[in-house]
Amino acid sequence: MTDVLGLLAYLVLPLVGLIVWRLDFVREMSTGARWGVATAAGTLVVALLMSTLSLLGIEWSRTLLIPILLAIVIAGVVKTRGMRWAQWPVWSVAGIGTAIAWLLTVYGTVTARSSCGDLQFTWGPKAIRWFRAGGLDPAVLHTWPQLTVDYPPLQTLLLAFSNLFAHQFPWWAAVLAGPLFFLATLAVIRGFSGDSPGTLLAAMTLAYTFTLSYPAGCAEPPLLLFEAIAIAALTFLDNPRAQTFLVSLALAGAVFTKLEGATFAIAVFLTILLVQRQPKRAFITIAPAALLFGAWMAFIFRNDLLYMYGGAKMPIYWSTIPVVLKTLAKVAKFNLWWLPYLVPIAVIAIGNVRRALVPISIALLTTGATVYFYVHYPDPVWWIESSSPRVILTPLLALLIGAIAAHRGYVRVAPDGVVPQGEETEGSGRPAGRHSGGAVGQV
Repeated sequence: MTDVLGLLAYLVLPLVGLIVWRLDFVREMSTGARWGVATAAGTLVVALLMSTLSLLGIEWSRTLLIPILLAIVIAGVVKTRGMRWAQWPVWSVAGIGTAIAWLLTVYGTVTARSSCGDLQFTWGPKAIRWFRAGGLDPAVLHTWPQLTVDYPPLQTLLLAFSNLFAHQFPWWAAVLAGPLFFLATLAVIRGFSGDSPGTLLAAMTLAYTFTLSYPAGCAEPPLLLFEAIAIAALTFLDNPRAQTFLVSLALAGAVFTKLEGATFAIAVFLTILLVQRQPKRAFITIAPAALLFGAWMAFIFRNDLLYMYGGAKMPIYWSTIPVVLKTLAKVAKFNLWWLPYLVPIAVIAIGNVRRALVPISIALLTTGATVYFYVHYPDPVWWIESSSPRVILTPLLALLIGAIAAHRGYVRVAPDGVVPQGEETEGSGRPAGRHSGGAVGQV
């Protein structure tokens, strides 16, 4: 029962996120895209609500949180009346393959093959301490610096939220949240692109790399969802309002989830600024993330909790660059001769590269940030081998979305998420995200 209640907390997240369905461009999306966006929005809302209560000195409790969240859910449900509920094309070959890939991820999770060791040593203990303290208690964080006390709080807040529902820490629910976020990520890719075969490629690739990167219980599953929304919105959507809102939401969530989320936000900012050449949108979309980052850093400095972010002050060991590159290349093989990366790169190369410029830019920038991060250690081999299998999933995700854009082109997708027969287009070859051949109402 503990794990059932704990898992229920994660199932509540997309219901809380229904509040974004009040936006017309979200309401016009396909069912899968709407649920993926709702999951991300609900995740961020819950994390921000719990953080705000702590800053106000209000202790977490079910009797307090549930009525607030119930009111938000009701406000969102009101806007679901009269909406079209298209079905994911599961019975296509690509749909069945995607479902099998996801089920294999679930199997790998319930058999502990994908469990993240950090759940037992950092995320879990910190969440339990926050739950017992009833909030973000600096005194609790000071007792054990190894808990990466200054790390962004979203993942730990989700674990504490699940703990709050179950009243005991639900370890199985903590890892099973990974496949739920993975499913939402696939729904976003399929819903935004309208490409079932491309989604199958992403599902198979990520399902395989998950088995070797052990993300279940760590922050990567929600982070990848936020990243997928940002990259896919910039790549496939043509509605400026939709792009701005969705990317802003995604960057705020990413920054609040992991340290690497900040580098991802910078990569997206630079991509909008330099590739899409839209400086106004670049600054607007990163503003919420910058505010969240600033608020968290103010909390860190006020309570003298600087730890991981303090690594920016460490010296750079330029002599370790060859070691870093060699070790990262070894990890990126994923025991399959680099095929998880080579396949989407090849698909991009034989397609229209211009359509994939946004994902390519994000993949290159986040890879460069990863290298820069690791050269701050005089002997980085162990650190790279233990953490980079999860970190390099971000550029992999970007390449997979880029492959969909370059190979399939931009397709006209009806509001119900179904691509009309004969409506596939080869696109115009213009920069992705600006003239993508389909308004958000068609995605």
